[in-house]
Amino acid sequence: MIRKIVVPLDGTQASESILPHLSELFRVADADVRFVHAYDWSEPGFTRGRDYLKGLAGRVADRFPCAHTELLRGETAFEIMKYSVVHHADLIAMTTRSCSGIRKILFGSTTLELMRHSQVPLFIARPSCPSRPIRKILVPLDGSETSQGILPIVADLAGGAGAQVRLLTALPEAGAGELAARALKRVGDAFEKRGIPAVTSVVPGEPVKAILASARDEGADLIALGTHGRSGSDRFFFGSVAESVIQGAEVPLLLRRKPRSVIVGRNLEAGVVENSASR
Repeated sequence: MIRKIVVPLDGTQASESILPHLSELFRVADADVRFVHAYDWSEPGFTRGRDYLKGLAGRVADRFPCAHTELLRGETAFEIMKYSVVHHADLIAMTTRSCSGIRKILFGSTTLELMRHSQVPLFIARPSCPSRPIRKILVPLDGSETSQGILPIVADLAGGAGAQVRLLTALPEAGAGELAARALKRVGDAFEKRGIPAVTSVVPGEPVKAILASARDEGADLIALGTHGRSGSDRFFFGSVAESVIQGAEVPLLLRRKPRSVIVGRNLEAGVVENSASR
């Protein structure tokens, strides 16, 4: 279950655009929300951060009455990761950074570092993404344990929200469609056993285009991806897919860098049936 959500804020309106999304997550999970703000080691930085969090607590008290605030000192991404691990967070929720120019989204250094190294799942939204109830969750899978690592938290969210899960495999090359369909059906059956409606789809084509087209055409409210965050020839679910999907998606993304345990490695169904309550 999602019991604790850490929300990094830097004091800007862009970072606070995560708050409407957090309201939806809060209704689904009824979680303990922790607003954190990292500052440099200077006295002015401490004062600004303290005053910001104090003002924030007053502004969001009606939406998050039991929320906590915490001022973190030091390098932003490292402190957020350390705080999240020490306090046993189940999710980190934050926005990307908007910019103009050739790329519509420039990932801030904090977002990139968390995507690459965080052991805690991430809920990431572009500042321009409108918030809405989570009714359909798109889950792209490629058959790997990395992509399947997202399944337990998807099951938790979908079960709490009463959402439908749409399982998708995109095949750049023909020939494995029947095998992929059987694998997706096993995962879908596991969701159904938990009372979560699931639809499966195997489509031809390049993964990023297939994911974005499916999210748009099916009206997905959230895209959930398993990612390892590494670089090099094995970047599939981080570089060539996850990052590109975030740039093009009109809805938030749920990312899990890798499973916390070997549950998913046993079989596809285990990742759905066994949830975070077993941690």
